[in-house]
Amino acid sequence: MQTLGLSSKPQPADNLFKRLFWPAIESQYDVDLLGQQGFWVCTVIALMSLVLLSIMGTPIAALLTALTFFLGGCGVRQRSTAASLLVCLLYLANFVGGMIVGSPGNPFIQAVVVMLLFANVRATILSRHWMAQSAEPLDQEIPERLTETITDKFSNILPSRIWPIGRYVFYPLVAIMLLLTIVGLAAMKTQAGIHRTASPTTEQIEISPKN
Repeated sequence: MQTLGLSSKPQPADNLFKRLFWPAIESQYDVDLLGQQGFWVCTVIALMSLVLLSIMGTPIAALLTALTFFLGGCGVRQRSTAASLLVCLLYLANFVGGMIVGSPGNPFIQAVVVMLLFANVRATILSRHWMAQSAEPLDQEIPERLTETITDKFSNILPSRIWPIGRYVFYPLVAIMLLLTIVGLAAMKTQAGIHRTASPTTEQIEISPKN
């Protein structure tokens, strides 16, 4: 058994670029591995949002953003296609918005996070397709999750307990967050355009000396 809490299986020798941007998804094991990875990615985003937005003086936004990504991570872990897609879209909207308004951040790291989240969208869609269309036992079987360590319990047990109720909070919350993000970006872009249009023009006045 591997330390990630999944049954052992040899991993394909893909290069780093492919693993990050288009990982191979060939079995339910791969789906579960990506789901666990996506949960941790969402948890890290939630913690960083909580800290950074609190430092910026917006504690309410910090709490709502952190809660949205954490609950979304629980949905990702539980193989929810809708949760995977909405979390990916929310992070992508913030990423694009940051690029537009020129906010600080590492665009490469943010692009990698987007692709990691998008991998869960692919994985959950494939998993549903295999379970609906295939009669092969390997396509139907969900890998057993370990519960030995604290990290195992946090990523393997906690999402299954939170998501059945947490999804009723997540979906309205993520919809509000997406709407506020889009409206906020549109408002900032419009305001920036108004400032550029209303900026005073300098006039050159030529003063000739008196005779």
